Amino acid sequence: MRSRLWAGLAVTAIAVLLTAQPAAAQATVEFSADSGDQCRYGVTEGTLEWVEGPVIRPTVRVKGTVSDSAGSSICAPDEMHSRATYTAYNGATVVDSGEAKADDETAEVSIGLSDPTGVTSIDRVVVQVCRYSNSPFGTSYCGRAAEYKMP
Repeated sequence: MRSRLWAGLAVTAIAVLLTAQPAAAQATVEFSADSGDQCRYGVTEGTLEWVEGPVIRPTVRVKGTVSDSAGSSICAPDEMHSRATYTAYNGATVVDSGEAKADDETAEVSIGLSDPTGVTSIDRVVVQVCRYSNSPFGTSYCGRAAEYKMP
């Protein structure tokens, strides 16, 4: 009887140890970048959430919005759209990138940045907004890149 009790306790203890996982580390940083023009035609803002842990794939979750000519402005409408890029780095190496586009609107952004192999962590994210012509014969320009480091 006593041996069955010990065997049952051992099985329960092993099951608890196998299912218990260490908590993932999370840190959130607010971000903002614009197209660099006087009218601020293109803007992106939101949060970067670093999620890391011994079991979880290192990821940065980008959540927010990208806007193009949204809201009231004294500036004239133009025939351009805005594209925001979110580039994840480990040191000088690009780990992953994503982008979001808006054309005379505000669009939701929800992007997960991570190493495709699931190994490399991300130590910083660079956010930049560029504006592009809607016609094939137009101009384009970019605002200053904003860099956000893992807290």
